[in-house]
Amino acid sequence: MLILIKLAAIITAVVFYQTGKSNGENGIRWAVVGLVGYVLGFAIAMTLIGETFIAILIACITVYFTRSQLLKMLAKKNAQLGVK
Repeated sequence: MLILIKLAAIITAVVFYQTGKSNGENGIRWAVVGLVGYVLGFAIAMTLIGETFIAILIACITVYFTRSQLLKMLAKKNAQLGVK
C-alpha cells in the first residue's frame, strides 16, 4: 500500500511540474501545490473513510480538480494580459 501512495504522490509532483513548466510558470511551485493537494486529500479521506484505495482515489480526484483550476486561472491571467 505504501508504494502506491508514494507512486501517486511522485506522479502528481511530476505532472504538476511539467504542466507548470510547459505553461511558462514556476514548475517547482506547481509541483508543491499539487503535492500539498494530494497529501491533504489523502489525509482527509484516510481520516474520514479509513480505506487506503478509496483515499488514494479521492486524493487523485482532488489533484485533478486542483490542476484544472490552476489551468483555468492561468488562462484567465493570460487572457487579461493578452498573451496567447
